[in-house]
Amino acid sequence: MEENKNLEMLHEDIENIHPIRPGELIKGKVVKKGEEGYFVNINYKAEGILPFKEKLTENEGEVLNDAKEGEEIWVVVNRFDDQGYVWLSREKARYRGAWIDIEESLNSGKPLMAKVLKKVKGGLTVDIGVNAFLPASCVDKVPQNLDEYIDKTLPVKVIEADRRTRNVVVSHKVILEEEELKKKQETISTLEIGQIRKGIVKNITSFGAFVDLGGIDGLLHISEVSWGRIGKLENIFNKGDEIEFRVIGWDPDKEEISLSMKRLKPDPWENIEQKIKVGDIVQGKVISIKDFGVFVETEEGIEGLVHISDISWGYVKHPHEAVKIGDMVEARVLDIDKEKKRLSLGLKQIHPDPWLSVNENYPVGNVARVRVERINPKGAIVEIDDGIEGKIPIEELSWKRVNRVSEILRRNQLVDARIIEVDPENRQITLSIKQLKENPWKQAQNLWKIGDIVEGHVQRLMNFGAFIELMPDVEALLPLSELNWEPVKHPGQLLKKGQALPVKIIEFQPEEQRIVVSRKAILPDPWFEIKNKYPVGSIHLGKVVRIVDFGVFVELEKGWDGLVHISEISDKRISSPSELIEENQEINVKIIKLDDQERKIGLSIKQALPREEEKERTKEREKEKPKKEQPVAPQTNGKTTLGDVFGDTFNNLLNNMKNNS
Repeated sequence: MEENKNLEMLHEDIENIHPIRPGELIKGKVVKKGEEGYFVNINYKAEGILPFKEKLTENEGEVLNDAKEGEEIWVVVNRFDDQGYVWLSREKARYRGAWIDIEESLNSGKPLMAKVLKKVKGGLTVDIGVNAFLPASCVDKVPQNLDEYIDKTLPVKVIEADRRTRNVVVSHKVILEEEELKKKQETISTLEIGQIRKGIVKNITSFGAFVDLGGIDGLLHISEVSWGRIGKLENIFNKGDEIEFRVIGWDPDKEEISLSMKRLKPDPWENIEQKIKVGDIVQGKVISIKDFGVFVETEEGIEGLVHISDISWGYVKHPHEAVKIGDMVEARVLDIDKEKKRLSLGLKQIHPDPWLSVNENYPVGNVARVRVERINPKGAIVEIDDGIEGKIPIEELSWKRVNRVSEILRRNQLVDARIIEVDPENRQITLSIKQLKENPWKQAQNLWKIGDIVEGHVQRLMNFGAFIELMPDVEALLPLSELNWEPVKHPGQLLKKGQALPVKIIEFQPEEQRIVVSRKAILPDPWFEIKNKYPVGSIHLGKVVRIVDFGVFVELEKGWDGLVHISEISDKRISSPSELIEENQEINVKIIKLDDQERKIGLSIKQALPREEEKERTKEREKEKPKKEQPVAPQTNGKTTLGDVFGDTFNNLLNNMKNNS
């Protein structure tokens, strides 16, 4: 039986044997792997051998043949050897078969599978049996990164081929466009408004998302994503996600499709009156904070506004002081406008109005522990209790003068204050810190009067004077003009902070909390001594310390000088004092005026000389005497002196004064 079976198989093989010749393209089956290559059954009296290596058809180099036992492969008869074996070439078969497929694809549009080999200028090199060029513009419908296609296998169609030059150009985009057109036609044929469909998110923009329904895109506008408020669409879905939606618009002429996700559910405002009523307390999540208030979402698609005035019974500068985004809060429904889809809520209305019982809880005269919330130039705003605020005016901070609130208080500081006024109608409470103590000005009124000399301590030095503390919380002003009989530019020249200082009260108004004191009033007045020492009409020797256009200043003694007006320098007309006078020159002057109010001394040079009548008589006597030879005038360096002007009269006067002294 077994012999018969083998004979039958041998008979079948013999029947399948047919003659072959070099260059013939045939299909064979790999039998086994030998020492030099693979043995291939090609239905010939001898087995064919496919070498492990063979030369490339188009390029220099070799290609490795890799085959598996039982695999059917196309080969070309290459040559017959002396032992009767048939040597085969898979590389030649690949090349010849590839061109058959290329021509078929070019003529009939048959798709071919192409493996991307590498990136080249302008596109990709792909393998379709032979190397072909895939232009970048034919890779996809939109520009892509070509590096991502390396080693991938793509379906392509041949769009250009020249066997003589071995030039082949293929396109992958043609395949995609044909597939998309087919899908598009299928989608349009079944598309209806109101349908619920699924699609792939193709692109996300600021105004919505484009969704691929299958060959055609639809727009999902951002307003159609949810009945509620949403942030970025990327928080809802990502590019490439499959989503479900309802078709709400379709324009066949423009091929525009409008989609909606939120209409998969009913509008939450449709039955709002069945869910909440005015006066109800609802829970919600803070989803947005604005300067004017807070938006609270009670459910998806239903959000209400809590105006800043309805956040707290107390003062709220900005809503973020009371809540933050994400907080869960309770609110009372104040108003519902179904037509405009508006909901008004209140947070403070959850609690009773504390101002209704403010007179009972915070009577005038009570002392309250308060927290400083805000400071302004007029005073401080303080929190007395939750929802109850009061004010402390700057004049109620201390019995002494306060220039800035920050000198006494700081933000969030806890202090005690006395309630001095309650106004429930205007929701105002006024408090005082200074009235926690007895008024020190009443005590001062009983202690002092104008003219009293008291001792205080320097508290503050200012440009206009100094503040002197006479007793705790009672300060007096020491003006700059009352510091000293001599001019002072700043009190720091004479005083130091904390210094003990006796002063005289020169103004006292306790009802206005005002005291003005003087330091110089208790010091001896040097003007009286000067008046006695330099009476009007007396002549004194002084020193020129300053020359100005209108005269010269002559120092009589340290700290005291007088003015000689230009008209009091000489009987002769001069244009400038420097014509006759030099600085540091010693000269006799006559006191001609003492101004008690301005404390100024008027001087004269010409009046310190003999009277004009005496001068004239002297001149006449000189004329009667025989003329003497005039001495040569001394050198004056080109300057005119008093001796030049008044002659011997001036010299005689100096000699007389020296003799008298």
